[in-house]
Amino acid sequence: MAYRALVSLLVVTVLSVSVVLAETVTISMKDRVFIPEKITVKVGDTVRWVNDDTELHQVISGRSPYDPDLGSPMMSGVIMWNASYAFTFTMPGSYRYLCFIHSSPNNPSGANGMVGEIVVQEYQP
Repeated sequence: MAYRALVSLLVVTVLSVSVVLAETVTISMKDRVFIPEKITVKVGDTVRWVNDDTELHQVISGRSPYDPDLGSPMMSGVIMWNASYAFTFTMPGSYRYLCFIHSSPNNPSGANGMVGEIVVQEYQP
């Protein structure tokens, strides 16, 4: 019985610490750019994109509109003005994304248009 209580306490403590350490980082969408365009966060953090513009925007995973993995893992749908979209990153890596509405369909590299990148690193205490 004491063993189960100790294990339960340990699980609650670990979960509490991970929740406390997680952060929410905000990216603004305005004037057809993501501000900032590139950020670094840690596993467990949430990124929140806020439409601070009078235009509609989107957040969709991908390097360009021609990316075969377009929309995986992030696909916000249309974000109205004064609205937001949030995504919690659970795996380390580099996540490129774009606003499909304002991406450059004439440039397959995706170098032009509304693009950004999230670098997710393992948490280092």
